[in-house]
Amino acid sequence: MTTIKNELEINAPVDRVFEYYTNPDNIKESWHRDIVKGSETASGQKSEEGSEMKVAGEYMGKRDEMLLEVVQKEQNRRLVTRQTEGPFQKWESTQELQSNGNSSTRVSHTIDYELPTTGKIANFLSGSQAEDKIRQGIQQAAQTVKQKLESS
Repeated sequence: MTTIKNELEINAPVDRVFEYYTNPDNIKESWHRDIVKGSETASGQKSEEGSEMKVAGEYMGKRDEMLLEVVQKEQNRRLVTRQTEGPFQKWESTQELQSNGNSSTRVSHTIDYELPTTGKIANFLSGSQAEDKIRQGIQQAAQTVKQKLESS
């Protein structure tokens, strides 16, 4: 299993940051278009425990979809999603937020994943290629969220 972690400080209140991170529609807005092509709620209430979201992506020119289930949500503190269907052997994303007063939020985003041994991703990405792509994606997404929330 591979773990990728990104941390940053966003100059915005924790409730605004949490609201942004827990809206499935914002995944496609923050991740690079080369990686995420679309995101939407698939079932249930947006980002409530047990709800599902669909994320369409492209991996080395091949389009695929992930179905993610919200497995844990603690208001303004933590959101955990896990792939239930999709191209990875395992995928779990954890976003933890900590308020640093009224105007600043510390965000820690961790992705744990395993590549499959067969299938589209296995045929097109090596372990290091996948790690580089996901690491770049998580870093760019964090910067996009930071810029959006700090400018509004």
